[in-house]
This record gives sequence, C-alpha cells and structure tokens, in this order.
Amino acid sequence: MRKRVLVGSLCLWFLAPWLSGIAWAGDAEVVPRGVFKIDVESKWYFPTTKRFNPAGHLEDIAIDFNTSLDSRVFPGLRQLESALGLPFGSAKLGGSIVSLKLEFIDLLVSLQYGVTDRFTVGVTVPYYWQKSQVSARVGTSGATVGKNAALNTLAPLRVPGTKPLTTEDVQALLGKGLDINGDGTVDIAGFGFKRFETWSDDGFGDLEARFRYQYLKTDNWRLALTSGVRFPTGQVDDPDNLVDVSFGTGAYALLFRANNDFTGITNVVLHTTLSYDLYLPDRQTQRVPDNVNQPITNNKEEVQRDLGDIFKVEVSGRYTLLTGLSISGLYEFGAKWKDQISGKKGFAYASLEEETNWTSHIFIMGLYYTTVPLYVKKSFPIPLITSIAYRDRFAGSNNILHTKFISLQIQAFF
Repeated sequence: MRKRVLVGSLCLWFLAPWLSGIAWAGDAEVVPRGVFKIDVESKWYFPTTKRFNPAGHLEDIAIDFNTSLDSRVFPGLRQLESALGLPFGSAKLGGSIVSLKLEFIDLLVSLQYGVTDRFTVGVTVPYYWQKSQVSARVGTSGATVGKNAALNTLAPLRVPGTKPLTTEDVQALLGKGLDINGDGTVDIAGFGFKRFETWSDDGFGDLEARFRYQYLKTDNWRLALTSGVRFPTGQVDDPDNLVDVSFGTGAYALLFRANNDFTGITNVVLHTTLSYDLYLPDRQTQRVPDNVNQPITNNKEEVQRDLGDIFKVEVSGRYTLLTGLSISGLYEFGAKWKDQISGKKGFAYASLEEETNWTSHIFIMGLYYTTVPLYVKKSFPIPLITSIAYRDRFAGSNNILHTKFISLQIQAFF
C-alpha cells in the first residue's frame, strides 16, 4: 500500500502538467526516482505505393523496375548489337510491367527507469512486420530479340524459330541464368538475384539505449538533454533481393536530443525538440549499379559506408479538454545528409550516394487519456497513459516513402 501511494504521489507531482495527455517521445519529462515506466506502441501503416522523388513529387515505388529490357539493363545484349551492327539499346527483350505495394506494422517496446528525479535511463526494442506485394510480368510488344532453341542463343525476332522471352525467362535471367534449349544447362549467365516476387518477413529492428538529464525545471519550463546509442541489431538489406525492406541500417548511431517544454499557459503545453543522429562508418556488402535508377547489376562488393547524419526539428502543442483527456498536434521536419560510399573495385560508387539526402515533413494529431488522477484517488488500480494518433508524411524528397499510419500507445508506471 505504501508503494502504491508513493508511485501515485510521484506520478501526480512529476506528471501534473501531462495528466491530460501522453508526452511525445521527444518531450523534456523524466521518470520519477525509483519508478519504472513501460511503453508499448503499435503502428499500423496504410499500404503505400508511392514515394517522393528528388523534386518532391509523388512517384510509383516501382518506377525503377518499369523499364525497357534492353542492353542498358542486360549488358549481354550489347554483344548481339555489336555482332549485328545494331544501334546501342536497339536489342530489346520487351518491357517490364511491375507494381509494388509496401505494408508495415511496427511494435515499439520501451522500458525506462528513474535513477534520480532528474536522470532517466531506458531502452527501446522495435519489432517489425514488413511486406512487399509484387506484381510483375514482361510485355513483348516492343521486343526485337528473343530466344532461338535451334541456335541455342538469343537472336532477332525476324530469324525463323525465334520466340519472345516469357516472364519466367526474364526471372531466370535475373536469377541463376537462362537455359535456352531446355537441356538443363545455363546458356546465358544470370545476375544471381532471388526471384522477383512478393516478399514478407518480420524481425527486430535497431535497438536503442538512451539516458535523459533534465537540467531545468520551473513553473513554466522543463528543459532536458537526451543522448544514446542505436545498435545495428536489425537485419540489413539483402543485396540479392530487389524487393526486400531492411529492418535496420547496419551502422551504429550516436543520438543527441535537446528537449524543451513550456508549461506557462493554463491547460496548454508547448514543446520543441532538436535531434541529431550521428552515424558511424561501417562496411556492408552491396550491389553497385552504374546508375542510381537502374538497380540491376552484377557488380557486388563489400563497400565502406558513412551514412548521412539525420537532423530533425519537432514542434508540438497539447491542450487539456477535461481532466485526464487532451488533444495534441505535432509537426516534424527531417533532413538527411548524403551517404558516402567507397570501394576498391572501381565501380560507380556515386550511384549509391545519389538520392540519399532526403527531406521529410510529418504531421501527427492525437487524442490522449490518463488514469493517473483516478489512481491517486484509488478509483483505478494502475497509473496508465493511453493514446491514439494519426500520422501523415505529407511531403518529402529523394525516395522517402509517402506513408500514413494509425498508432495505439499505452504507458504504465510501477
């Protein structure tokens, strides 16, 4: 009973300005000394088929896969063009017709502990469910080259016995290679990619460990500094899969946050956070295409990476409607610097750097309810903060996804 009263009193004292709503992840609040807080948030994303291009306009995620299957995509066709005296790019297998839809569910579990009344430590463990829904086929209306079983080679379609390649033939070219005459032997080497088809997986993301020090607390202000480390525990992108989605970056990052809350207006809390993620150099095996918009390549190497750092500024406001109930709105601007990639094989490493310096504009609106006042009055058994929120990335650039989600969150103190 004494512990219940202590926890309730601490929650009431330290969280009084927040009793009508959940604090955003970037707020300046800390957990009271000797108290644990567990935070569970689930995000359900709307399926998306769009991303923002370098100019900030929406485009299909699959745009780089919808292309003419000519010698720019399959360099082996250049030999045929040279032998027949054909212009570059005139040898065509057809055109790829691809649609791609991404689906995500995120689960974030955090545990925090108040070491002192001003110093909090915590860890966040993310778990993701991800799916790439793929529809792909080959259109042969523009094809000029096909397979000739009698000659056991590719040949112009005007040559008797030459047939256009099927979708399965192109899948074979992307994979282990094409057997033209069906004798079980690969006649044209492939690129070594996994089958271009729907992919799904689930797993842990990059774990974060943080600490926060609240260096100022007055009637009108709460100011804090947050630092931490993001560990590369999530599965990285598979260089042999064209449609998978990574669970982590593969690199360590140092995290820095400046949290600022103003509570000098009745029933209102105003908040800003400046954040900076500093990525440390790492090495990863990647495909290195000649062009950023042509992902199909045989070039593969363990490259040296220095991922671009990320800066964000967040501005939000919360308004108390009733005791225990509040609404909130948040705007976040984010910007990432360009990745730096180098290697030893002389590939076009700039293709891995281009279009990596993205920008992002996000709006979040939420509704929040807390049972802390009821807990203090012994009318509810557990001090909880719950929320439901809607988030929309309404603008951006350089291939960042156009995503929306609804989140549910619950926090408990013990």
